[in-house]
Amino acid sequence: MKIIASLLTILFLFSAATQAQDEARAAWQITNFDITANVQQNERALNTVAVLSANNIGRGTGASFTFRIAAKAVIKSVTAGGANSIFRAVPESYGNLQRITVTLPTSVPGGGSLAITINYSLPVESNTGLAAISPIESQFLPLSFWYPLPNTPFTVRGADTAPFRLSVNGTNVVSSGNEKSGSAGSTVFEQPLFEQPFFVQGDWEKVDGSGEGKNITALVPRGATADERKQAEALINLAASARTFYAGMLGPAPDVPIRFVTVRRGSGSSFGGTILIDPGTLRRAKVDAASAMLIGEAICRLWIGGQTAVRGEGGGLLREALPRFLATQFIEKQFGSQAARTERLRERLAYSAVAKKDGPLARVTPLESTYYGSVPNKGAMVWRLVDASLGHDSFTSILRDQLQAGKASASGINLAALRSAVAARGGDKAKTLLDQELDQVTDLDLMIGVPVQRGAEWVAALRNLGSTDALTTVRATTASGEQLSVEVTVPARNFSEAVFKTPAKP
Repeated sequence: MKIIASLLTILFLFSAATQAQDEARAAWQITNFDITANVQQNERALNTVAVLSANNIGRGTGASFTFRIAAKAVIKSVTAGGANSIFRAVPESYGNLQRITVTLPTSVPGGGSLAITINYSLPVESNTGLAAISPIESQFLPLSFWYPLPNTPFTVRGADTAPFRLSVNGTNVVSSGNEKSGSAGSTVFEQPLFEQPFFVQGDWEKVDGSGEGKNITALVPRGATADERKQAEALINLAASARTFYAGMLGPAPDVPIRFVTVRRGSGSSFGGTILIDPGTLRRAKVDAASAMLIGEAICRLWIGGQTAVRGEGGGLLREALPRFLATQFIEKQFGSQAARTERLRERLAYSAVAKKDGPLARVTPLESTYYGSVPNKGAMVWRLVDASLGHDSFTSILRDQLQAGKASASGINLAALRSAVAARGGDKAKTLLDQELDQVTDLDLMIGVPVQRGAEWVAALRNLGSTDALTTVRATTASGEQLSVEVTVPARNFSEAVFKTPAKP
């Protein structure tokens, strides 16, 4: 009950951003980040000027603008519309964050736009996998909250994503998007996809892909051995295969570079086509299962969330779960059905650890401890059920149409629209499936009795202890090795039977 009460409180606190468009109030949506960052090695601080471009997508007039940033960030000045603005900082009620509310010099009506400039410094007292400054390797990943953003990953709406321009002082800097020449010894990246700004600074050698691997590179540790470079080429080839696989399914691939970057901290993350890996990955004899899934999901997100923005409540089921489901399909094509079965087993085991305390999938946020065990894993299994219910080609067609439509507008893709499209194609059966799996807590528990003979048939009693109807397949093997299967619907909190039309004893 404490978990349920906590979840309801969180949803109440953070539903404002989602509901804002339905109320007579302002709601800000970031359309572009323009960030200039200077790493100060001696002072162990990051001095930054961030320009946020935003639209008021609400119906009300915006007299203030609120953003979140790391609690240790020191805000020096804020300007809006070219004028200095008054701002107030208070600790945020979640995470190690502060909330900055800026009073705008001129109110912005619904449908209007705003450019706000924040000048600040972020000290780094100790290095972590999210924020680090050192002569060997410096990095600032999105979850360090090193740049200002109105919405965080902990909100129902999810973190703000938008195209960005990032300029970082020095060389050997890596981010996502297209690298441009900067001025005064800086490195510039321009990302056209909907992403979160980040950067890593280190010392690498480059391994370039060729053929299908064009525009894919790997940044390996300087002095890497021939075997390590060969393994980097294997990663590049796998990413190329994934890009081709998703292009056939979801439409033409986004025209952005794909990079593998070896890092000492923060490996396993991916942002806008840049995949952070541990140097040890290159010392393995072949690509391991975890790296294959990381690549499959990272490339898939170039379409889902990258080329087409993910908006609205329940976005994790699109950002996290859909890429995992589709990546498992890629694994099956690339490595065979056994590899895919192994991955699905891993998903089930990961979800089983949190199944008894999980909330409804469509409403869980990363503030809940169950989020990363449930949303990516159970969510992937739910999309697999939808795929099986509609048929793979039909579901793929819906997904491709939704992504293409969202790409052409600022509204992007959202869970509500995808659910409506699935229900329209699959009817009441598909709608009921999504309602049960996304809006209700999973309590499915099926029992089967010992088969008994009834004339020329064998019958097994079934019981459903859960609160939702279950369509399931019951399989039996006879003494001679013959396998029989029947599909049965077991009503919620009720009984049914599996009837095997054979005189042979199962």
